[in-house]
Amino acid sequence: MHILRKCAVATFRRLRPHFAGRSGLADIPFCGGSDRRGRNHGDRQLLQLEMRVEMLRYGLLSSIAFIALFASNPSAFAVPSGQSAPLGDASALTITGSGSTVPRTAAARAADETNALDFSSFQAAVTRATAAGKTLRLPAGAYSYTGGSLQITVPVVFEAGALLSCNANISFTNTVTASRNRIFASGCTPDFWGDKKQSYVFPEWWGAAGDSACTAGSGTDSTSAFANAIASGAAQISLAGNANYRFTGLSTTRSHLSIVGADRGSTLMCQDDATGALDGLALSGAGGQNTIKDINFSRIQSAIGSVASASVVAGGSGYAVGDTLTMAGGVFATAAVLKVTSVSSGAVTGVSVQTAGAYTQAAPPTATMTITPAVAQASTSGGGTGATFKLRWQGPADVRIQDGYFVTIEHNTFAGSGSWDHIRIEGATTNPNQIYMERNQIFTANHDNISIYGPSSSAVPGDIYIEDHNYISGAVFAGIEIYGYTNGIFETANTVYNNKYGNYWDAGSANYIQSAKIRSNDIDTNSSGDYYFGLADVHYQQNWHSDVSPLVCTSCVNLQAEGNNFTIGAGTAAAIFNGSLSIHFDGNNFTGGLAPIQVNPYNGTQSSQLTFAASNWSYGGGYFLTTTGTPSQITVGVQLTSTAQAIVAPTSTINNLTIVGSESPDNNSNNPFSSTLWGKGNTVGAEESAAGGNGNQVYGYGSVAFGASNKSGGSFSSANGYMANDDSLYGARCFASGSTTGGSGGQELCQHVLRARSTSASAVRLTSDGSSAGAFNCLNLPDNSHSQFMIMVSGFNPTAVSSANWSSNGPNILTRASGVSSVYYTGSYTSQTTAPVGTGTGTSAKLQLSADTTNGCLNVTITPPDSNTWDWEAAIVRLKMQ
Repeated sequence: MHILRKCAVATFRRLRPHFAGRSGLADIPFCGGSDRRGRNHGDRQLLQLEMRVEMLRYGLLSSIAFIALFASNPSAFAVPSGQSAPLGDASALTITGSGSTVPRTAAARAADETNALDFSSFQAAVTRATAAGKTLRLPAGAYSYTGGSLQITVPVVFEAGALLSCNANISFTNTVTASRNRIFASGCTPDFWGDKKQSYVFPEWWGAAGDSACTAGSGTDSTSAFANAIASGAAQISLAGNANYRFTGLSTTRSHLSIVGADRGSTLMCQDDATGALDGLALSGAGGQNTIKDINFSRIQSAIGSVASASVVAGGSGYAVGDTLTMAGGVFATAAVLKVTSVSSGAVTGVSVQTAGAYTQAAPPTATMTITPAVAQASTSGGGTGATFKLRWQGPADVRIQDGYFVTIEHNTFAGSGSWDHIRIEGATTNPNQIYMERNQIFTANHDNISIYGPSSSAVPGDIYIEDHNYISGAVFAGIEIYGYTNGIFETANTVYNNKYGNYWDAGSANYIQSAKIRSNDIDTNSSGDYYFGLADVHYQQNWHSDVSPLVCTSCVNLQAEGNNFTIGAGTAAAIFNGSLSIHFDGNNFTGGLAPIQVNPYNGTQSSQLTFAASNWSYGGGYFLTTTGTPSQITVGVQLTSTAQAIVAPTSTINNLTIVGSESPDNNSNNPFSSTLWGKGNTVGAEESAAGGNGNQVYGYGSVAFGASNKSGGSFSSANGYMANDDSLYGARCFASGSTTGGSGGQELCQHVLRARSTSASAVRLTSDGSSAGAFNCLNLPDNSHSQFMIMVSGFNPTAVSSANWSSNGPNILTRASGVSSVYYTGSYTSQTTAPVGTGTGTSAKLQLSADTTNGCLNVTITPPDSNTWDWEAAIVRLKMQ
């Protein structure tokens, strides 16, 4: 302590001339005595002395520098609070080891950071830092620049309390370091566009503060701060954690912008828009490559939506042009009103929007889900009833992307209960594309959680990815709504839960939604199911569908759906198709329900080319497929688990129905046009026919072929076994187990039934179809073939209960060489033979068999005993060789 006292004395003596006349200084004791307990007071007194000396030294030097500075430059920047001159930090002095101070040279100062307090103006400090290539440091204080273009190419450090006022002519091209405090005054919007080294800015630099309670009017309004940060051109705006930023609405046309929070659980952007009309964050124009990440968007006050357009679903009756229709449902301050613009026999055919309305919740469709959801009228100025309408709604979004591209919305939360649409993507003048929504939590919008709109064929949203575990829940209208023209919507690996509609995709009857993929989603507990209108070329695959209501596809074309699971309630359909074409709904599992699949027409268009194959249906009852209208070309294949289940409702009328797999005995009783095909390499070319096995060919109406390499070309014929051929004969039944000749039908057993009716005593010819003999109805033989046959012939007169009967085990022979004239018969009935067994007049009937050289077949002729009505039948069993 003795040394310290000596230093204090020496210091005081050096400085005494400067302190002459200053009160209090001469009285400072340098050494003290002991107190009552013998302790020395000198230490405490010495410290008091050093403190006062330093204060006076700083004050004196600051005063001198202050006078010199303002004498030379009256426009110098303001002195920081608590300091008296720009040199007050002693940056121009060096303190030696002895405690003396000496001025620092310019060269010495240039070796360190450039301190703005060493210079008379902000521009001078920038000039010096740039020339030296050193960091520019701004201690606490106010700095100003309002001149021409000024580019700052060196790193800049803003200390706490430093505040820069400027115009828009300052640009940074190097790093800016500052804490989350305001460093730019109001109106100061420096340019970071060309800055390749600064990776982020804080909105707090322009005065933002995350101090809101997320209630109306609470905390700092950070709107202008965010707008300035966006306008600065910085690549990233970095938001604080544990911060609630209140703002009204933001809009930009920027590209290459990222707005990133600390975490979606701790960074909130709370929109406080009393008008209810502003988007939260609107990215508009053809800009792109933007990212929104790790933010919780919450709207404080309710957004307002309205009706953008309306179209007629059902025309009703009793309407007149000019009638006004007030829409029913929804939560509104002003209800939507439509005006009737055209009618046909009292049914509405056209409307316009007279009053768009002001809604906090849209009017939901109330008409049946099975065809087209629609909104009914609450009242009308006329006397019309029964009209319903499809409404297209518009309203603000928490995040709106218009015409943008390469935009990523990742790991955010959208949960404001006052929101209209949380995320909206739309075209205006071009095609928004390559937009990614990933790992977001999207809740409880008053309209749509996600909305996509393509207004025209020149503004088509495309390649929109809703993927990778978005949780989409609680929307008053739709979890995901798509309206108008789109091309390439990928909805993959999401949870779409507890919305009114899980998916509501409406392209209109011209099929404007194309090339969509809906894959691997959990679509669960959506109260009105899923509605698709006008889809084209869409994949619906591997989804878990456990909704309260069905999936409805109206006017859909080329839908490929497979590997999906449908868990459905009693009496509820899983999927309904209305006026749809080329639907492949295969390989799906159905649990529960009364009628999993329903097929209907739409506006006069019948559904066609629908396949429901390779599916399973368990724990349900009723019919797997029910239809209305007359759909065509339908294939059904389903495994059932209960005798209470059947495949096709007997009331269905279907043209060209194919059933693959097990079926109920009463199925198809009202299905006059059907064909079944199973196995491999088979061909069925006729209606109401079937082939099963390998390499069978069926070309006869109502015919079948089972086994391998069989041919059935005759109507109502069958060819079974291996290499059987009915030779296209009407009503033939042929069986073979192979052929030594190598051709089908070479060695086989066939059965035939011939018939005729007589009403006179004239001879009558028996044929397989009861018609005149021709090329296919009288055991016609191919060239170079041989048959041996057994025959039974009976005639019966039901009125007189008379009969005539013949039977021959043969041998009866029919052969043919080349051409129909070469046919030759020999056997039991080469001449007329009276019935050996008969009753009544039947014993006088005569039978004769001969070769028909006109048709190349067997002639079976009966001469009746009288003119009464007789029915004649011949059953022939033959061996055929060729």
